[in-house]
Amino acid sequence: MIQRTNGSLLLCLLVLPLSAAAAPKAGGIPQVNWKHLSSTKGDIPVPNLGRQVATLILDIDKDGVNDFVVLSYEKMAWFRRTKTGWERYIVEPGDPKVRMEAGGDFHDIDGDGDLDILQAAQSNRGEIWWWENPYPNFSPDTPWKRYEVIAVGGTHHDQIFGDFDGDGKTELAFWYNRGKQLYLAEIPADPKQPWPVQLIAQLEENKPNPEGLAKADIDGDGVLDIVGGGCWFNHVGNGRFEVNVVDPEYRFARIAAGDLIQGGRPEIVIGSGDGVGPLNIYQWTGKEWTKKTLIEKVDHGHSLQVGDINGDGYLDIYTGEMHTPGAGDKCRHWVLYGDGKGNFVSQLLSTGIGSHESKIGDLDGDGDLDILQKDFQKDQRVDVWLNETLPAKK
Repeated sequence: MIQRTNGSLLLCLLVLPLSAAAAPKAGGIPQVNWKHLSSTKGDIPVPNLGRQVATLILDIDKDGVNDFVVLSYEKMAWFRRTKTGWERYIVEPGDPKVRMEAGGDFHDIDGDGDLDILQAAQSNRGEIWWWENPYPNFSPDTPWKRYEVIAVGGTHHDQIFGDFDGDGKTELAFWYNRGKQLYLAEIPADPKQPWPVQLIAQLEENKPNPEGLAKADIDGDGVLDIVGGGCWFNHVGNGRFEVNVVDPEYRFARIAAGDLIQGGRPEIVIGSGDGVGPLNIYQWTGKEWTKKTLIEKVDHGHSLQVGDINGDGYLDIYTGEMHTPGAGDKCRHWVLYGDGKGNFVSQLLSTGIGSHESKIGDLDGDGDLDILQKDFQKDQRVDVWLNETLPAKK
């Protein structure tokens, strides 16, 4: 899910041309050429949302090409992919009763064949809302219908959909971060009514607040597990979940999971999130999780995703630093290309463009992974990095 062309690799904001004939290699691992587009250059509509807290990549209009969504604390906009670029549509225009937080996910919540959007609150009531996709009746200036379906705990940072108990139905997992609690919600037959909520894990009070959510079948039993807060959680029957600790101290962080080292259990990657710390990969030995540090210091690394970015059949890691708070004009974002054996080669895409909740996904419909990059505070900009050099797949 990335793209190609006579693209360029941006290092410290200096454009260095690369050959379009083949991707550069380092350590025998192919890298990617990138084409950089930005709202600061008119390539993408200006978000005009305020401080941007989250992003999503999904196909809203069912045309077979992904769109993307950017939201602030108060507002949400859909950037609809067209033949020539993107058009901006409003999803949430702003309401004094709605203050959103980082995280969110999408799913066909009402079962009508299109994807709906779910986001949660930064509040004391702990609201979670979903917005009904109006397909096929879209209007750039018409907001989507919003439904409040959960109110529990307080601020919820991170939510994720999946079938986590093996019953063939999709549930929603979400944190109440300050309470150190993980919840699971069932989607009822009428999803516009309140959703049943179950507390499935209570973490220790003397550890940092948990953040980050991902999903993977960690134990190989055929059922998706929940990964987050330095732990993974598996269903053990009768609605009960077991807490399995990976790193008890690295909980207030971003997290991802996947088969980065082929064979055995999927690996877990944890980064610094809203702080300063290393980017670590954790591998299961059969008895315990062993840690390897990939980057010694990541300053507010609030973007972390795993996917096969260079198309060689092995999973790679995307991560990036925030600008403010963060490393300021020295903030970086990288791709770490893996070889399936635990070795990684780092490619620095840029310096000086902040990354917060940035995502990877196919943004131009060519079948490879691109990067959606957004900042949190400084410039309120949106950047897209299109993968221009995809080597032939095995």
